[in-house]
Amino acid sequence: MASVGSGKSLMLADILLRMQNLGKRALCLVNNAQLVRNNCETFVSQGGKSSIYCAALKCKDSSAPIVFGTPQTVLNGINKNESIAKIQFNLIVVDEAHSINYLNSRSGFIRILRHYKQSYSGMRVLGATGTNFRYKGFSIVGDECLFKSKVGNISTEYLIDNDYLVKPEFKIDDHLLLDFSRVKIKQNGTFNEKELDSVINKSHETTKAICEQIVHIMTQQNRFGVFIFATNKSHANEILSYLPKNESAIILGETKEDEREGIIERAREGKIKYLVNIAIISVGIDIPAYDTVSYLRPTESLVLLIQTMGRALRLSNGTGKENALILDFAGNVQRHRDWDNPVLLDALKEADKDKEYNIECPECHSMNTEHSRRCIGDQNTTERCKYYFIFKDCPNSKCGVKNDITARICRSCKTELINPDDKLSIKGIEDELKEYKVVKTSYGVSETRNGFRINLLYKCINDKGKPITFYEYYSPINDLAKRVFYGQFIKKHCIESSKWYNLIGIRSKMEQMLKQANWPHTIFIKHEHKGYKIKKKVF
Repeated sequence: MASVGSGKSLMLADILLRMQNLGKRALCLVNNAQLVRNNCETFVSQGGKSSIYCAALKCKDSSAPIVFGTPQTVLNGINKNESIAKIQFNLIVVDEAHSINYLNSRSGFIRILRHYKQSYSGMRVLGATGTNFRYKGFSIVGDECLFKSKVGNISTEYLIDNDYLVKPEFKIDDHLLLDFSRVKIKQNGTFNEKELDSVINKSHETTKAICEQIVHIMTQQNRFGVFIFATNKSHANEILSYLPKNESAIILGETKEDEREGIIERAREGKIKYLVNIAIISVGIDIPAYDTVSYLRPTESLVLLIQTMGRALRLSNGTGKENALILDFAGNVQRHRDWDNPVLLDALKEADKDKEYNIECPECHSMNTEHSRRCIGDQNTTERCKYYFIFKDCPNSKCGVKNDITARICRSCKTELINPDDKLSIKGIEDELKEYKVVKTSYGVSETRNGFRINLLYKCINDKGKPITFYEYYSPINDLAKRVFYGQFIKKHCIESSKWYNLIGIRSKMEQMLKQANWPHTIFIKHEHKGYKIKKKVF
């Protein structure tokens, strides 16, 4: 485990050079042609003898003791029984090792490893990565994982604290935000592309305003360069059209290798200040002087988010680079609120800077906002507080660990928390919101087996002048129920709402609060196949 900027290519070069000097053979795999070239060049610069086996680089040579290649080309060579299939490698090194889908026995990496392990039982596997998990936190190290142990740990915060990386600073503007919050994630873990397109097609003015803001920040702060991440190809070209023509460029998957190299070289020289892409610049692109990252695309992958941020954290001599500015215009910070990394918690605090911190964590006593699902405090200097205000328990009876409500896999035992079949149920027909005038309200508090229940009644008239009654019920018997009651009722009905939060479990105090509460004159109801929900209140 070695964070971006720690020098993984030099570490791997040293390990592979030792293998070469011992008369051993090794294969270094990485799922990116640019990284194949970079790792090979670093190895050769340290005195190594290497071959490249990568179709994208127009080279399929396996004659040297150390071979660098992509899994796609190597697997193709194995399937065709080419010379590389017959080599007995002592060591296989996988750079960006989090990309191995070890749960799928038919994935490319696993098929390669299985072939060489069957050919030579003494073969060993070493992984290198800056993010030792997959997707939103699925660990790649453990008894049930491909990698059984972690032999090193160079974290981002260590590199920042010891001046090997610059510190990230986050800027989040709620007024300039592409709203991807309703875009669904498919069962394969990726965003629904049609819904992404729909958001972009409705947000041309917002996109233009965001680009103007990026240019303003880059100019006013005299920043060197910015990586801009777009949602799709048309969005990338739209963003490019709003940027200074002579200082901007775009790199896409279809960009030819020589053209890409030319763009990157001009960016290093400072001739290109705005570099637009979709997800190409997540690994293998090294422009140390670039000091800004801007997101105009959502990412469902925490791995990708951390990797892309890391592009701007590298030190740069002679440019006066002091920090990395992270501009989030796509809600990624809010999407990944369950971060454990203390450095990245700064982003969450920036996102919540204008909100009231009025909820105290019972464990570390840090103050949180009403939106917090998990405490943002630090239990010590290296670990985030593990207290959850809102959570779901792991269904594994031997585990029972609390997890974030958006988690797909238990952070402890890896049990699946979201059943894909649950998404297949037929959704009932729902009407639009309907407005009702409130003519009378009443409330009561009743005893229950576990505590008490708050009963609310709204007598209304519909658009035809006929009477209709709606009800609300709250039973604040645990932390989750208390937070729901606070957010959905107290926050809306009480002017000094924060003073009631720590009193929610006391019946007499809640009766006192109800006497002082304000009541709506209009409510908006969403009728559903199973009943209705009060979605909005006007006071």
